[in-house]
Amino acid sequence: MIFDTVAERRADIDAKQAALLPILTSMRVESLLLFMPAHVAWFTAGMQVPGFLPDSERPGIYTNGHQRWLVCSNIDTQRMFDEELDGLGFQVKEWQWEAGRSEFLAYLTCGNKVAADRPFPQIPLANEHLRQHLRVLSPFEQSQYRELGKLVAQAVEGTARHCVRGQTEQEIAGQLGHRLFHHGIEPVAVSVVADGRGARYRRSGAGISCVTQTAVIQATGCRNGLFATCSRTVSFGSVPSEFATAHDLAVKQAGSFRSWTKPNKTIGAIGGAGRAILAQSPFEFDYWLSPPGYGTGRFAAEFLGRPAHEEPLAAGNAVVWQPRVGPAAVVDTLLVTDAEPLAITPPEGWPVKRLVVRGGPPQDIADILVRDS
Repeated sequence: MIFDTVAERRADIDAKQAALLPILTSMRVESLLLFMPAHVAWFTAGMQVPGFLPDSERPGIYTNGHQRWLVCSNIDTQRMFDEELDGLGFQVKEWQWEAGRSEFLAYLTCGNKVAADRPFPQIPLANEHLRQHLRVLSPFEQSQYRELGKLVAQAVEGTARHCVRGQTEQEIAGQLGHRLFHHGIEPVAVSVVADGRGARYRRSGAGISCVTQTAVIQATGCRNGLFATCSRTVSFGSVPSEFATAHDLAVKQAGSFRSWTKPNKTIGAIGGAGRAILAQSPFEFDYWLSPPGYGTGRFAAEFLGRPAHEEPLAAGNAVVWQPRVGPAAVVDTLLVTDAEPLAITPPEGWPVKRLVVRGGPPQDIADILVRDS
């Protein structure tokens, strides 16, 4: 299903606005102010505010459940409507940049019962009431998400196909960032791990180490307020035996995690189910070195609780699985459905390992790309 018209985006916003009415009633307030980027992107079905802004100047949303307004500085009004909100049913409440937002908000909320997602004096917080709405992606958002995931995977794979032996991690990361920006995707996190350094550093960025044999390339990209993450691995020449063993185990864990990615399961329980794969291997205790996955979607990374306090998954949730075994990592983003999970960052023209886990459908999980140079 493809959504590409203003009318379909507006219908998604209308539905979200209506969903806020019960929240306003339960909180005994008349209106709601949203300023957190995730909440604003959710309500507007994808509005993002580019550039560096102090939090005190960031545009937001004001709604009473029946009407909606963009709340912003006069610096931003024209561009926000021209590029983001035209035809979507928004009115505007504008402050003059010289006066600042705080005085304007005091005027806007005076005499009104208002809730907000930022702490303001005498105003209740609505964040916990919004949480479940943000975690479940609407059909419109899922369409945007599939396109984002496909492009993030293409950028990572394109970088892996064209990077050169001897380049530094930073040089390869720069190529990856360029590919993401080319598609209007903001690089939120880019990681390039050369020659098995992932065995020592489970949370890596990109440094000055040169790639001589293997590289694990990973990116998190953001567009329309949605986040998708994946990794791919390239080897110049034959794959070192230890790396190959670790990668095979990571692939098996990835298959196990995916097979359990269903409504009412928890990330902790799913991760625990994959621990047995490492038993009797040289990497038996690697499970303890990094978490198996985390929630994503409207947030780059969101841990959905700790053991015994976890939130169950629901259809429409997004999750990143990141089995890391020794120097290897197999990272992809999946969307939870009522049936089988949907890979948002599937390999395309890339070597894969095909697994069948617990009698389920075949899963194609990215393997290592072996290059001569």
